[in-house]
Amino acid sequence: MLKKHLDWWLEQMAWISVDQKLIGGKLRKLYKAIGCSQNEAVGILIGLWLWGIDNAGKDGLIVSADREDIEEFIQSGLSANLDPRDVVRSLIETGWIDYEDGHYYIHDWQDWNRYYTKYVEEKEKHAERMRRYREKQYSQAPLETAPSVQEGKTEKKGAKRHNYGTEFEEFWSIYPRKDDKGEAFAKYSARRKDGFSAEELKAAAESYKKQCEQRHTEKQYIKQAKTFLGVSLPFTQFIPKEPEPEQQESGNPFRRNGG
Repeated sequence: MLKKHLDWWLEQMAWISVDQKLIGGKLRKLYKAIGCSQNEAVGILIGLWLWGIDNAGKDGLIVSADREDIEEFIQSGLSANLDPRDVVRSLIETGWIDYEDGHYYIHDWQDWNRYYTKYVEEKEKHAERMRRYREKQYSQAPLETAPSVQEGKTEKKGAKRHNYGTEFEEFWSIYPRKDDKGEAFAKYSARRKDGFSAEELKAAAESYKKQCEQRHTEKQYIKQAKTFLGVSLPFTQFIPKEPEPEQQESGNPFRRNGG
């Protein structure tokens, strides 16, 4: 079950904390309630937690989604003999999803996504260090900026065609998934204002496109550009590494603690 999602899972797995403690009585209750194997139940849980990265708050609250939305996600890749409604009901009854005051929560969410939370925090700190470093190195050079647009603002149907500018159009021509161009442009503009250059964003798009082609990633599992350029900065892992600046007495500003 869910075998076709394996490549996608492997790409995301580093951000979900799963260890041998998962195999126990609570998991046994789940797969018996569903009527599936232990491995199938593990697959369902990992899928739920990965989905939660983009759909749940820090406290585990599933945002802007109801029970039907959860069922719709669970159904993707589910064995034909399993009903997503029964699966979600079993997840609630066995305590993997909490239902309180009309809201759904992923149980113990802080435990399952703690590595992703740490990753996001480190990426944000790294991006800030890089922004300050670039400002210092290139303070005398004018920075070409993308046309101004509020982040999150999208095109309205029938509205006048937007002039996205040459920089973004080059990025867009490379990016492997063409959805929500207006929102993608808003995120692109925000990241440019953060200090990332057009060349860095273009290189990240090229690297990601190459990875998707090598892995034969299905379109539905390719990140939308607005997500790729989101505030958690997933695109930074695809920017080719630059030579590190000369170390000063305070040490390398880009070196991770303990690195």
